[in-house]
Amino acid sequence: MKNRHFVSILSQPDDSTCGPTSLHAVYRYLGEDLSLDEVVQSVNYLPEGGTLAVMLGMDALKRGLKTRIYSYNLKMFDPSWEDFSSNELIERLELQLRYKHGKKFLQATRAYQQYLQMGGEIVFEDLNRSIFERYLHQGIPVLTGLSATYLYKSKREYTDHKDRSVYHDLKGEPMGHFVVLSGMDKDRVFIADPYKENPISGDNYYQVDAHRLINSILLGIVTYDANMLVLFKD
Repeated sequence: MKNRHFVSILSQPDDSTCGPTSLHAVYRYLGEDLSLDEVVQSVNYLPEGGTLAVMLGMDALKRGLKTRIYSYNLKMFDPSWEDFSSNELIERLELQLRYKHGKKFLQATRAYQQYLQMGGEIVFEDLNRSIFERYLHQGIPVLTGLSATYLYKSKREYTDHKDRSVYHDLKGEPMGHFVVLSGMDKDRVFIADPYKENPISGDNYYQVDAHRLINSILLGIVTYDANMLVLFKD
């Protein structure tokens, strides 16, 4: 599976559907016969728009798939929780709500708790290229939430009155995004990107250096991303 993309992806219908569009690409690769509209309609979303990897994982669990999330989100998970069981993580997430608040934080907490109750797996492992190799060299795609601002080397963004993303280095904020890791050759990782107008290639497919990809994933913490989602069939 080296030297080429092994996942095909459609372009996202709007600025808030990169997650379900990426999920749809993985579903199709796994043989799930679903339309993009079906996936867009079935995924849960945040009140301000967009979604979280854990919500994509919940959708996959409902469809009978196994899921594994690699999380680097220190806003949500303390590093000392690394060896906790699913039940212990659910409990710590609940206790954390005594001290941390906010609508998005609460919704993310409830999503992670439900994900764990449904049998989803959360892994805490140092992010390095060996994780990419582990899956991509076996032809297993990896859906990841990351910082589009860092990955693209673009200006930060804001949303205008028509709910469109506008690049602006002063007014803008860092933006999160979902893509699918769809192949690897040495230090280059192949990306299937639902945002066709991306500044890297102007196409749904391109390659990036593994080190830049790692930094992009870790900097996704700014937008509640900083994670990778892997789906499996029995």
